[in-house]
Amino acid sequence: MDCIDFIWMKVTHAMAGEMSLQPVVEEQTCYCCARRSRHWAVPLYESRVDSYIRLEVPICAPCNALFHGSYHYLGINRGTVEKPIAPGKLGLLVGCGLIVSQTRTLLLANPGWAKRLHSAEQPLFENVVQASGKAAMEYAIETIRELPESEFPLVYIHDIGRKKTELVQQLEYTPSRDLIIACSPEPPIKLDMRLIDDLRTLATRDKKTWTTLRLLIIDHCYGRIAPNDKPLQIFLANHPQARALAQRLPVDPHEKLQLLRAVS
Repeated sequence: MDCIDFIWMKVTHAMAGEMSLQPVVEEQTCYCCARRSRHWAVPLYESRVDSYIRLEVPICAPCNALFHGSYHYLGINRGTVEKPIAPGKLGLLVGCGLIVSQTRTLLLANPGWAKRLHSAEQPLFENVVQASGKAAMEYAIETIRELPESEFPLVYIHDIGRKKTELVQQLEYTPSRDLIIACSPEPPIKLDMRLIDDLRTLATRDKKTWTTLRLLIIDHCYGRIAPNDKPLQIFLANHPQARALAQRLPVDPHEKLQLLRAVS
């Protein structure tokens, strides 16, 4: 099952009654996820006007949940509870994180968004935690690591409110506690938690070695040194534990940097 369908089946289908959904008669292609209707979880879509091309386009029901405004389920986006101006939308929750597992949902929001979401008559999410930025990702990772195996696979989005089309097309499942996939409109961040734990152990037990290794990795990621540069090779030869950890790092420099951020 596609990740956006999984989110629909577990959470966002509750808003279906408020949407102007139409049944698929002839095969459609969702303007958001680009999937043909035969691959959708439900054969329903909503016609929306694209503000750039100014034409009606079909959005499958699961993707449409990102565009749908609901005072009842998502509170307010602008205004106050007494004088609401615009309803809340999932696709506007910039900086908010979302975890959807097999039986649980958790939204991570800064105080401003949390207050607006709590104005909903029937909140879409069973749990809303106030957290943002790096603290939100740390909280999400620790929460996921405490879940039982029966809750996997799950979907973890660390920023749900940016570029809805790009977000949907970048979604991936987190398969287990050992490999957490943090999704956003950018390429997913893949966190090997066993490697992160081992790097944290080195950072705790031998801070000097960790500091040197970290700086060398950063220099390598930014192209300031090459893998065969003498200082790097001498350091790794003299520190076998650091060498073993370096060999387990991902090839992609962006993934390397994300791992380092998760350690420190």
